[in-house]
Amino acid sequence: MKFKWILIFAVLLVSCQNVEEIKKPDSLIPEQKMVEVLTDLSILYSAKNYNKKILEETGLPLKTYLYKKHQIDSLQLAQSTEYYAKNYTQFKKIYNQVKLNLDKMKTDLEVVQAEENCVEDSIRAAKATADSLIEKPQKNRKLLDSLKLIPAQRQRERRIEDEY
Repeated sequence: MKFKWILIFAVLLVSCQNVEEIKKPDSLIPEQKMVEVLTDLSILYSAKNYNKKILEETGLPLKTYLYKKHQIDSLQLAQSTEYYAKNYTQFKKIYNQVKLNLDKMKTDLEVVQAEENCVEDSIRAAKATADSLIEKPQKNRKLLDSLKLIPAQRQRERRIEDEY
């Protein structure tokens, strides 16, 4: 019985020690550039998952666009990803930065959307005011006439005051 436990322990010990170390690739993508690549990759895949039909209609090859934009190739991306993935703390740091980038983009987008909504609300309010002026010309004409009378009334009041 002891022999079985010793054998199991030895197998586990040997299997845990067989961790393959990855050499640093010659064309390793620097950390900051890797953050940018993974941020863009996240956005592209999100766009693809959001509305695949529109992307298919545009004919934009996502990976080709990504590689050209960052001047990398698929092998370089695969090797760099594998290298960084073996170093957990470094890879976590990269992905935390990617998450911060995406959160910042989301916040910026929300600000722009809020500004656009304010502009749209202002346009709607201006149209409503213009429509109400057009729909009620008689009422507006009376208002304009009364405004024209105000300076004339003031002149009459001054004349009356000057007489006394």
